[in-house]
Amino acid sequence: MSFLEITNLSIRFGGLVAVDDFNLSLEKGELVAIIGPNGAGKTTIFNMLTGIYKPTTGSIVLDGENMVGLKPYQFARKGITRTFQNIRLFSNATVADNVKIAHTMHNNQNLAKCMIRTPGMRKSEVELDRRVIELLDKLGLADKADFLAKNLPYGDQRRLEIARALMTEPKILLLDEPVAGMITTELEDMARLVPQIRRDFDVSIILIEHHMNFVMPIADRIKVLDFGKTISEGTPEYVQKDPKVIEAYLGGGYTQNGTA
Repeated sequence: MSFLEITNLSIRFGGLVAVDDFNLSLEKGELVAIIGPNGAGKTTIFNMLTGIYKPTTGSIVLDGENMVGLKPYQFARKGITRTFQNIRLFSNATVADNVKIAHTMHNNQNLAKCMIRTPGMRKSEVELDRRVIELLDKLGLADKADFLAKNLPYGDQRRLEIARALMTEPKILLLDEPVAGMITTELEDMARLVPQIRRDFDVSIILIEHHMNFVMPIADRIKVLDFGKTISEGTPEYVQKDPKVIEAYLGGGYTQNGTA
């Protein structure tokens, strides 16, 4: 069995089948992209993989444990965390504090220790500060640790959201359109950063993205959805040439500018 096994995953909203019989085996360290037109069910899959939606049928097995039915915070504690298509930062908090907030999931300090300011508590705070700066440095944000999140350029806000997700120490990182709205230089920077994150943090990655020039060079495999069903799966080279994909999604848009 693979590290993550998603089997026969489906979800219905009333009479609408949003995702129909989705399957995915993910190995440790693998990077898989999910592409498809708007409304194909991509973000709905992420919502099921993080406990926001409970699937109508199917299983999500991580390290031998079926995750279906767990709450979102339990998915995060088990090692699946995500970013969102629309950035969700604490805009009036500093860059460093945005990352620190994610660490509360692993914090074992009780209220009494916090109020008394025990030596152990102070030591933990120093260690946390060190870890936060180390993480921000890897994502190119250490020099902006004291900036308010709302004052960061758009591309850096995307990086900060990824940093916050990485602070939870995930086994699997889900990236929902990480280059949406970026200018060319920001997109190129992110294309270098995502493979670096996979290496440096020893994390598996599943990403959703519309910009094919970003996806094709970095993905090991690609799954293509249309109306909630998988219509193609394989290497980027295979998917790019699949007539079903060209008809449903890529078409002329990909050959001209790399987007849908």
